[in-house]
Amino acid sequence: MSKTAVVLCPGRGSYTASELGYLSQSAPASVLAELNPAIDRLDNLRADKGDLTVREMDGAHAFSPELFRGENASCLTFACTVFDFLRLDRKKLDIVAIGGNSMGWYSALFAAGAFSLDDTYTLVEAMGGMTRDGKIGGQVIYPLIGEHWRADPELTETVATALEETRKAGHQAGWSIRYGGYAVLWADQDGLSLLISKLPTVKTKQKQYPLELPGHSAFHSPLMLPVSERALEKLSTLPWHAPSIPLIDGRGHRWHPINTNPQELCRYSLQTQVLEVYDFSACVHVLLREYAPELFILLGPGTALNAAVAQVLIANSWQGIDCKEAFMERQKNDPVLLSLAHRQHAELVTLPTT
Repeated sequence: MSKTAVVLCPGRGSYTASELGYLSQSAPASVLAELNPAIDRLDNLRADKGDLTVREMDGAHAFSPELFRGENASCLTFACTVFDFLRLDRKKLDIVAIGGNSMGWYSALFAAGAFSLDDTYTLVEAMGGMTRDGKIGGQVIYPLIGEHWRADPELTETVATALEETRKAGHQAGWSIRYGGYAVLWADQDGLSLLISKLPTVKTKQKQYPLELPGHSAFHSPLMLPVSERALEKLSTLPWHAPSIPLIDGRGHRWHPINTNPQELCRYSLQTQVLEVYDFSACVHVLLREYAPELFILLGPGTALNAAVAQVLIANSWQGIDCKEAFMERQKNDPVLLSLAHRQHAELVTLPTT
């Protein structure tokens, strides 16, 4: 019997050194054979332009920031997300809605049926390469939660104060992504170092914050206006369609198969979400409140979405999950978040191996 599920697509920063080999190692040979045509198509599209194929990048001996920048990172992330989406076993899952984070919005357009594989690749490659001539501002991530993954009002106030002081110094700065228990902030190039200096150091077991996101421009901010203008000029003529599965955007707005205006979807994708804060938390909130899924399926590459989604569940006390410990216990006994980057999770919801 199938379970109701919502699917979430990650942003481009999710492909890191630990993901090398994702396309060849994430599924048995019998499943790979079914998925190869889609990856072959993406490789052909890149080879026709003289670019490294996704398999060549994924099969690199070492992770090179130079190799995995801009449109390369975007295309490789998209390929891995497509790979994961296509290996979902629809006999086990009733997919009721789809969302994504940041660049994952474009992958979500494909997964929801609003775009073909070729057209989504065109969109992803173009948007990923819009800043190839130079970074525009930058992004920094900072926690808003304590060790139990509950909201910490003092950290929220710290972020607000840091942004205010950066603006008072004559710089542009603001929220880029509302990402579960984390704030992704943006600032202009000169203001970024000042913003970072205004955020007190927070250490966790894995990382130290504030953490600048390497190679990232000030995505989802007014600084991206030149990018949005070029995108509208170049990509608005693509065949935009209503999704076949409900699509939740970075405001928590629902794009429904019955009443979606394709031109409005185009305007949101190339203008609104490029220039305004991407509220991934609102997306997840709508998914859990409006669709009450039995499962959250987190596509790869990587596991970057896991904590952010869990923190939204905690903020909503979803099914009694009100802290990190309660979430971890639930995941151990009856997991609600299934990350396809984890083999044991993937085996529960992907195509059979024989």
